[in-house]
Amino acid sequence: MEKTPRSKEKREQGLPAIGAAGFTLIEVLVAVVILVFGLLAVGSMQISAIRGNFMSGNTSMAISLASEKMEDLLNRANYSGDPDLDEGTHGPEPISKAGVVGASGLYGRSWTVTDQSSPTRKHIVVTVSWENNKHRVSIASIKNQVVW
Repeated sequence: MEKTPRSKEKREQGLPAIGAAGFTLIEVLVAVVILVFGLLAVGSMQISAIRGNFMSGNTSMAISLASEKMEDLLNRANYSGDPDLDEGTHGPEPISKAGVVGASGLYGRSWTVTDQSSPTRKHIVVTVSWENNKHRVSIASIKNQVVW
């Protein structure tokens, strides 16, 4: 039997020669599959993060718009002659994404005024909704009118 070098024997058996560097095709394919799954997971997380940031921004704006209206209503001097403080539901006021009242936009702001047991006390609930009333934020407070 003829003696062949060790590296030739390994090549005939499909094994790498001694001292041969590099990756096999199987190793490369496994690495690519793992990389693809990792990139898909990162992409999915990015989409979730973008949606969360968008929702957070809309919620923050809605809270700001509701707080602004509540402060406006609470800072009014008296009830008589103020149609915004008459008992009932007022609005909705359309508000743009930039916060411009009266422009057709993403948000709708309304408020409900209910007379309490005392004629100088009113319960006020301000509600801001967006995405066709799919989401909403409400703030409630009681206003007392000081009579001198």
